[in-house]
Amino acid sequence: MKQRFFLFCLFSIPLFSFAQVPDGKNFRLAFTVSPTFGWMEFPTNAPGYENVKYKTQSSYGVIGDFGFAKNYFFSSGLTLTTVGSTLDVTLNGNQKIDYKIQYIEIPLTLKLKSNEAPVRYYGQFGLDAGITTSTKHSITQLSIPNHANTLRMGLLIGGGTEWHLTQNMNVLTGVSYNKGFTKVFDSPETKNSFVTLNLGVFF
Repeated sequence: MKQRFFLFCLFSIPLFSFAQVPDGKNFRLAFTVSPTFGWMEFPTNAPGYENVKYKTQSSYGVIGDFGFAKNYFFSSGLTLTTVGSTLDVTLNGNQKIDYKIQYIEIPLTLKLKSNEAPVRYYGQFGLDAGITTSTKHSITQLSIPNHANTLRMGLLIGGGTEWHLTQNMNVLTGVSYNKGFTKVFDSPETKNSFVTLNLGVFF
């Protein structure tokens, strides 16, 4: 628990280091509630784990865009994200398993936006750091991993649109792909990835 708290504080530093921006217009805060579509990735030399399929879960929290040049932003946030997957385990018979792993996530990305307009487009690229808060699966009779590794790192790429509604409110719609490159479980060596349909409101 202490390790997770330390990692949470460490990855929160970039988020709060931009908290004071001289020009208030260069900082926007959004609340987000978004569906995620996740799946497990097993190595080819790990027999017994088959028919991996995506599972729909959710992500919610806050995100912030911190402007440092015209149309250039550092984008971060704090979200509670659940990544799921279903698969067949044939180690002892054939049983279907539903996995759900929950993370506190802090994205660290560069976001480029088009010029100010009623419809504004953006693209973003960077890293995503996640700290595992819980791991659940639907089968308890098998000797399969039940505790995901504490730290998850992923490559994040995405794009979308900001819709200007009022002077102080924009609606965010977009899609992002989060490719995990650290191991979720050590045995078998497993990674996970997910796609998010990004929905949010900037104030």
